[in-house]
Amino acid sequence: MKSAQYGYTSLYTHLANKVSSDGVLSDPSGALVIKPCTTAEISFYESLTASHPDLAPYLPTFMGTLSLSGDQSAATDAVESGFVQTEHGIERLHGRKLDTELHIVLENITHGFKKPNVLDLKLGKQLWDEGASAEKRRRLDKVAEESTSGSLGFRIAGMRTYMGEEGKVPEPEPEVAEFVEKVHEGGYWTYNKMYGRWFNAENVIKGLEAFILPGAKTEDEIERAKDVITYFLDEVKGAQKVFESKESRMYSASILLVYEGDIETYKETKKLLAEAAKKLKEEEGDVDEVPPRKLAAVKLIDFAHATWQPGQGPDENALRGIRSIVTILDDVQKQLESTTA
Repeated sequence: MKSAQYGYTSLYTHLANKVSSDGVLSDPSGALVIKPCTTAEISFYESLTASHPDLAPYLPTFMGTLSLSGDQSAATDAVESGFVQTEHGIERLHGRKLDTELHIVLENITHGFKKPNVLDLKLGKQLWDEGASAEKRRRLDKVAEESTSGSLGFRIAGMRTYMGEEGKVPEPEPEVAEFVEKVHEGGYWTYNKMYGRWFNAENVIKGLEAFILPGAKTEDEIERAKDVITYFLDEVKGAQKVFESKESRMYSASILLVYEGDIETYKETKKLLAEAAKKLKEEEGDVDEVPPRKLAAVKLIDFAHATWQPGQGPDENALRGIRSIVTILDDVQKQLESTTA
C-alpha cells in the first residue's frame, strides 16, 4: 500500500479527529497505526520484502507511508516508540517527539485484543547511533550504566497491565508504587520509564514475572501465564535466530510483548481459535472463519536508527539483549512450572 492510497478526504478527516496528544493516529477500524517517522525507518521497512522476508514476521506489517500537512499534521509532536491502541485511544509507554509531516503506516500490534497487556523491552547497551551528538551519547550512556541496559543489554522501558474491573483494582506493591503513573478508568496499571531503571541484573526477573502473572494467581491465570510464556519464548528465540544471520544495526529498537489481559476474554478466544483450527484441519471450514482475535503477540519495533551494514557482522549490541530476554523468560517459565493456585 502506497501513500497515494490514503489520499481520501474521509480518511484525512478521520485522522485529523483521531490525533492523540502524542501525534500518533489510527485508521477508522483501529487496525492500523500511523505515526511520524524518519526516512531511515521507512528504508528499513521497505527493504524487508525484497531482501529480508524471513525477518518480516517479527515486525509489524508495513503498509506504506502517508504525508500529512496543514490541519492534518496538527500533532507532529509524536512519540517515536512505545505506542499502544486501547479502548481509551492511542497511548504511549515512552518516547521522544519528532517534528515531521512524514508518517509510516503499520499494523496496530494491539488490535484484536480486548484488554492488551503490554511490555516494552528496549534493546542494546549502546542506545545511540553514529549521528548522535556528544551530549546525547553521554546522556544515553548514563541511562545504560544505571540500568540493566548496561548489564544485560536490555531494560524494561514501559509496562501496562490490566488488573480488573473499575473499583476492584488492588493497590500496587509498595516497592514499586512510586513508578505506577496512573490507574486508567478501565482498570490498568501503567508503569513509567523509571520502573525499568529501578531493576538490576539480579532482580529484573521480578519485572517480567509481574507482567506475565499480575494480580491474583488463580488456576486460570496460571494456565494463561504458562501458555503466554511458552509463546513468548518461541517467538523471541525465532527473532534471535533470524537476526543472528543479519548484518544490521538497530540502535534503540524494542521488543514488544502483548497478551490478552482480560482472563475471561482470553479463555473464550482460546476456545474459539482452537475450534477454528480444528475445522481447518478437518477441511470443514475456511481460513476466513478464524476469529480476528489474538491471545498474544511479539514484535520488534522502533527502527528510526536502524540500518543494514554489509560486511560488519551481526548486531551483537541488540542480540545481547535478545539473548538475555530469552534467558530470563526461560527462568520465569521454570518457576511457573511449579506454581499452583
